[in-house]
Amino acid sequence: MSQPTIDVEVLKSEVRAALINQKSFACPIAMRVAWHAAGTYDKSDNTGGSDGATMRFEPEISDDANAGLHIVRDMLHLVKKKYPQVSMADLWAFAGCVAIEFMGGPMPPFRFGRSDDADGKNCPPNGRLPDASQGADHLREVFGRMGFNDQAIVALSGGH
Repeated sequence: MSQPTIDVEVLKSEVRAALINQKSFACPIAMRVAWHAAGTYDKSDNTGGSDGATMRFEPEISDDANAGLHIVRDMLHLVKKKYPQVSMADLWAFAGCVAIEFMGGPMPPFRFGRSDDADGKNCPPNGRLPDASQGADHLREVFGRMGFNDQAIVALSGGH
């Protein structure tokens, strides 16, 4: 099934209005939402990750590592209502990418096509997100599960 046509510039404008206004500048936390959605991925069994938008369900929604992320998820709610054809999974990932651009960085490559799970049955267990306080071996274990090397770990940790 093909994706409906989306005017990416209009969607980008809607996301910008949701994240940047007189009350907030939520670009950094939008990046964090995108990263935490993706950061549960395990390439060994192809579970977790952005597809499914499972951060809406237990146990992922109450993972201590995801504390405060509901703020951006709530901010994007009106955008989702205007664009029901865009999955929450795509919206979170897209918001993270455009947040980088809004802050002066390059727009990362982005492709729509993620879907939303209907329930939490595919929700990954808590503990898949990195905890820098646990040291380098822990970071290598967590990021290695996703296929990253030390250079990528440093880049992603710095962006976080």
